[in-house]
Amino acid sequence: MARRGVPKQINWFLREWMDHLDVKQSEMCRRTGWSKATASQLYNNVQDYSPKLVNEAAMALNLAPFELLMRPEQAMALRRLRADALRVVEDTRALEQADEDRRATG
Repeated sequence: MARRGVPKQINWFLREWMDHLDVKQSEMCRRTGWSKATASQLYNNVQDYSPKLVNEAAMALNLAPFELLMRPEQAMALRRLRADALRVVEDTRALEQADEDRRATG
């Protein structure tokens, strides 16, 4: 079978996430069960990813799989935005409950 060669474009950010979280290749091998060669090829963008690899890496780095398809800064901004939105919803519910309590007690 012919080798596919080096991928022209890697569409995930494993290296950036590992650097962001200060996770070394040897640690990724331990966490995922990857060989040294696989970890090196993925980190150095010599081997493209598969859904299986994305899921393994996400679990090892405590990320959602889709976050590996985003730069760490973008994913962290999205996490902050989501947390802020949840706080707004919680605050709105608390205000609505307080209004209901005030109307009920008169």
